[in-house]
Formats: sequence, C-alpha cells, structure tokens
Amino acid sequence: MRLTLAIALLAVLARPARADDGESAISISAGYASFAIPEHEPPGGALGLEYEHGLSDVFWLRAAAAGGVYGADGGPSYAAQGSIGLTYVVDVVKYIPYLHLGIGGVGVFGGALDRQLHPVAELGAGLDILARRDLSWGPWLRLASFLDDSEFVSGGLRLSWRWGFF
Repeated sequence: MRLTLAIALLAVLARPARADDGESAISISAGYASFAIPEHEPPGGALGLEYEHGLSDVFWLRAAAAGGVYGADGGPSYAAQGSIGLTYVVDVVKYIPYLHLGIGGVGVFGGALDRQLHPVAELGAGLDILARRDLSWGPWLRLASFLDDSEFVSGGLRLSWRWGFF
C-alpha cells in the first residue's frame, strides 16, 4: 500500500526532465568508502570526479574516476577506480533522483595488499538538489562488484555544475 502511494505521488509530482540534449555536468564528490576482498575489509574515504553529458531528457552518458585511502593493519591501502556508463534521471520539482549503471576497473594497492586490478560492474543511486539551474548538490551511494568475491562500496555528497542547457 505504501509503495503504491509513493508511486502515485511520484507520478503526480513528476514532470518531464529539464535536461536537454547536449547539457553537461561536472561533479566533485567526497565520502565514506570501503572495499572487501578476502580477508581485507578496511574503512576509509574517497574523492571523486564525474562528467555527465545529456543524450536525451532522461539519459546521460557518465564517466567517473575516484581514489580512496583506507586504514588497515600493515599500513594504509589505496584504491583507484574508473568507470563509464549511463545515468537515468527524473526531474521532480527541484529534486532529481537518479540511477546509474557502468563498467570499469578498480586498482587496489598498499599496506598488506599486493597490487591488484579488478574489472567492475557499478550500480549507483543519488539525489541531486537544485540550488540554481547551473548548480546542484546531493547524496549518493555506489556499489561496484569486482565480478568475483569482492566489492567496493561508497557513499557521500557531491556538488555539480551544469552548462549547455540554453
């Protein structure tokens, strides 16, 4: 029942996305991150950079890079991640929920870890809150699976600048 009401409310409040073909955004992000590989699950923090380009009013091409530092026995360990994929956005008043899917790779090294490179499939979600037409901010959460028995999890806040919407 609650799900039905939430979907109905979203349908009433939703309007066509204001994104235009050719609109672009660049975002910086910071947050908590952790990765899990056998016998190693260090907590840490990550910084990221994303570029998105509007393909239509709801689909964007997305390229992202992030780096993280993690505390663990044996000294700090590090990760670098890159991915490319698609983002699906829905404008609801000034709040813009989005989902993205991507593929890429994560490299981990340092501390007690041997240098490793893993292919990843990435799934993310977030909410952009428009401060102005060209500026938004909001929370995000991402899960990148190493396509084996490992994963990379992160979440935090991002700040985005938009252009090309005229």
